[in-house]
Amino acid sequence: MVRLTFRQWQSAILVMIAITCILLSLLEVSLDIDNPIILSVMVCTILILGVPHGALDYSLAVNGLKLLTATQKIRFLLVYIGIVLFSIGLWLISPIIGFLLFMLMSVWHFSEDWSLVNNRNQCWIMAICFIATPALFKPSEFSEILVMLWLTDIQIELVTSVSQFIAIATLLFLLFRFNKASIGLYIELVALLTVLMLGGILHYFTAYFCIVHSPLYVKRFVTEVPTTKSHLIIQLMAVMCATFILLIVLWWLSGIYQFDVGIYAWIFIGLFALTVPHMLLVEKCFEKANSTPSPNE
Repeated sequence: MVRLTFRQWQSAILVMIAITCILLSLLEVSLDIDNPIILSVMVCTILILGVPHGALDYSLAVNGLKLLTATQKIRFLLVYIGIVLFSIGLWLISPIIGFLLFMLMSVWHFSEDWSLVNNRNQCWIMAICFIATPALFKPSEFSEILVMLWLTDIQIELVTSVSQFIAIATLLFLLFRFNKASIGLYIELVALLTVLMLGGILHYFTAYFCIVHSPLYVKRFVTEVPTTKSHLIIQLMAVMCATFILLIVLWWLSGIYQFDVGIYAWIFIGLFALTVPHMLLVEKCFEKANSTPSPNE
């Protein structure tokens, strides 16, 4: 019996999701997020598989940055929250700068996920392709999202055109560089494109983030977190509760002050605001701390 690796299991799950989308489409079942069943599945998936990605930040920082005293821990939390608020403010002041910065950081962040290939340049190309492809296959939905993110008409047209060009270029590059050793990468790409075409952009990013990115991150760093399983579960539940509270507060404020925002706006702004400190304060600092030789070496 063939035993699949963790990464191969992720590819297999993506394929099963793609097949499920095909079957539901053939049965004429709506895959729109307006379908309460589809929306419920996506929300539950994000809470169960996506939230752990950020829930580890504090423990990772305490371990990787050697935060031993209460003062150091409070200072870290204040800086973390400060960067989150600064990132939100940046997007509110200049949506185009916030959006482009988010895309660039996402490429940097996601490029580490494609461990199915050994070529680092191909990993970058895959990450760029993943980010740009929605503009090529779902241009109308892509433009609608950019409208919700407060970009101007000229900015939307420029971002869409450039993204489409980049998507075509990267897809052609991956096609002509095909080799059997990277077959898993292409299987994942086809599966994700199937989800994109039959579902939508939100389905596409949810499948990737919850099935590939978040589990890989948790697997990569969970052994480095000096905490018990019970403490980790409590930490995870706390982050889930905080997420629910934040969503409720934003919904309440939008009703009072009539904020002209939609689900995509807050999803992207929230992800952007959390991605910046996650990468700058935790992931890279943690890697730097691990790469620093100890005095005994």
